Amino acid sequence: SSGINAEWPLRPGSFKGDIERRCLVTNGSEQGNYMILNCLLNPGDSIMIPRPSYPPFVLKATTLGAEIIEIPEDTKSGGIDARKLASLLDTWPSYKPKPKVLLVCPTGSNPSGTSIPEEARREIYQLACQHDFVIIEDDPYYLLNFAPVKETTFLSMDTEGRVVRLYSLSKILCPGLRLGFLTAPKQLGDILELHMQEIMLHPCAIAQTIALSYFQELGPEEFRSVGREVASYYEQQRDVTLAALDKHFTHLGTWTKPKAGMFIWLTLDGFEDTTSLFDAALENGVAFLTGSSCQTSKTSPNLRISYSLLPPDQIEMAVARLRKTVEDAKVNM
Repeated sequence: SSGINAEWPLRPGSFKGDIERRCLVTNGSEQGNYMILNCLLNPGDSIMIPRPSYPPFVLKATTLGAEIIEIPEDTKSGGIDARKLASLLDTWPSYKPKPKVLLVCPTGSNPSGTSIPEEARREIYQLACQHDFVIIEDDPYYLLNFAPVKETTFLSMDTEGRVVRLYSLSKILCPGLRLGFLTAPKQLGDILELHMQEIMLHPCAIAQTIALSYFQELGPEEFRSVGREVASYYEQQRDVTLAALDKHFTHLGTWTKPKAGMFIWLTLDGFEDTTSLFDAALENGVAFLTGSSCQTSKTSPNLRISYSLLPPDQIEMAVARLRKTVEDAKVNM
């Protein structure tokens, strides 16, 4: 990736003013993420990600030989902690190159379900300008925001060409289409297009044709209406899940209260790691994502649950089964 990387040198202020951008269709945001990181990172470069993070974020950075710097989430307001990010960068060793990239899921984050507040987003963007790094804004849950007014995207704040935004149709239209798109400064977008041609020529033409027909028939305003309907569905699913957690888990731990998306992040009291619970949970007829798969550390007292699929009556049943799993494990500790 060093040859590609050398063609897009970022310097503070080098793209100020009107920024020409490219929009590329991708095979979902997963492929877009891979291409961007492959273009920007060389082995040994530092990349910043939230803790916890979507597991493929960790996997991609590890595969590329990057040094992963985890930024904790703000336990009060949610989302990546801008103050801790500022402290990290302000005290960065002078002998060591600063991180090139911040990779973040700002709305209804997977796995924590948290969203970065408006003020923190602006602070983070200013840090990107000050410390010269790129923000990769992977935002597939943007339309699944339960609030009537959505937070400002990093892309809309960008005056220096240092934000790449990814979006996916899988949460609104159809997961199986594997279709998304990215928006990047033209200098990087041109390189990403060549990279795409090298590895796959172009995203699936059949999937693109299906999506195009859908949008042509629906129109922009009706599509926004669909987004609101889907968000309303997930908000109801969230409310049922939170009520079930209040009923079954108040003595067992704490959890996030999402403002968007489809995930809740549980922290269990008295557990060093939740991996040992996984097989027992499956035997009880319920599944979750272990916290250790969402970070570089091998142990975590956390787990992620999703309310995207089950009907309301089965959500409470699943939470009750998870409670039994946790209580049984506590008896044997």
